[in-house]
Amino acid sequence: MAAKVVKYSRDGVIYYEIRGALPDGTRYVDRVGFSERELEFRHLVAGRIRLLRSEYEIACRKVRSECATEVVTPGWVKQLIF
Repeated sequence: MAAKVVKYSRDGVIYYEIRGALPDGTRYVDRVGFSERELEFRHLVAGRIRLLRSEYEIACRKVRSECATEVVTPGWVKQLIF
């Protein structure tokens, strides 16, 4: 699943927001804000954005696994798994 990272400013705070859709069709939104002083520490900002992306990937995997367990499988298919 692809996620979009949007950057915007409000009241002197720079926000990075990640938006995407989960495999079950629900929307995923998470954001983090930094003051202008905090933006001087670019490695911390980049690390937090990477963390946002990984949290989105984890949420996608979790929903995908939940969707897979809800699929009704015929009994003869379960017997073929070894």
